[in-house]
Amino acid sequence: MGQRGVFLIKTAELKVWVRRIFVVILFIASFFFILLSKVDSVVIEAANKAVLDVTGPVMQIVEYPSRIIHRIYTYIYDISHIYIENCELRAENKQMMMLQNKVRALEVENQLLGRLLNYVPPAEASFISAKIIAESGDNFTHILLVYIGDEAVKKGQIVLGDESVIGRIDEVSGHYARVILVTDINSKIPVVVERTRARAILSGDNTMLPQLIFLRSSADVQEGDIVVTSGVGGMFPAGLPIGFVNSVQNGEITVETLADISRIEYVRIVDYGLSNNDADLTSEFDEGK
Repeated sequence: MGQRGVFLIKTAELKVWVRRIFVVILFIASFFFILLSKVDSVVIEAANKAVLDVTGPVMQIVEYPSRIIHRIYTYIYDISHIYIENCELRAENKQMMMLQNKVRALEVENQLLGRLLNYVPPAEASFISAKIIAESGDNFTHILLVYIGDEAVKKGQIVLGDESVIGRIDEVSGHYARVILVTDINSKIPVVVERTRARAILSGDNTMLPQLIFLRSSADVQEGDIVVTSGVGGMFPAGLPIGFVNSVQNGEITVETLADISRIEYVRIVDYGLSNNDADLTSEFDEGK
């Protein structure tokens, strides 16, 4: 029993010494952290720089394999896409070659037919650009006044806006020319509905929607049909776009011009080398056919 009591006493004394040492360690650690917080930031930055100098090369070595793998993957990915694009380009090239052969065959056929028919192709069109300086849109007229300068412009030449017909030259005086629009009540243009090849006369009525007249009663005309010049009468060449059918109601067919005439600032005056003599445009149309 005496030895047991001695052992317990020694154990209690050891616990006391451990607690004292632990308190001392805590005190030293607290003092160290307080001292560290007071250290100049320059020292901390220097320490950080030293750490980065050491860890930087190590990180580069560690990341080098991943960069190599990424480059290899990107290279293989690009090669696969290039291969696919190459296959697509080869297919397109074959189609282009086939189309080119067809075009050549059609050119030869066209030349042979031209020789058989003694066909003389029309002269190439020439044009000038002119600025609109005045516009008249009322209950009586729809005309434009354009400045042509010293250019040779003749009555009857076609006037285009945004690649579609908006009218023709009605009068030339000095450096100016008057354009009668397709919406003018005096404008009568032979046209054809592109989808069905039905012929008619596009007649202006001093509104923004001219009408198709002298159209066969059995003609198939629908909203959205494109209207182009027919070439009848010799004043307009065939195939020039004018507008599309806006509405078909109660026997009246209105056409909306492709070009927004109210917003045009410049026009193109085109000389197709056609006769400028007026013709009776309605002679080949019988109302009600």
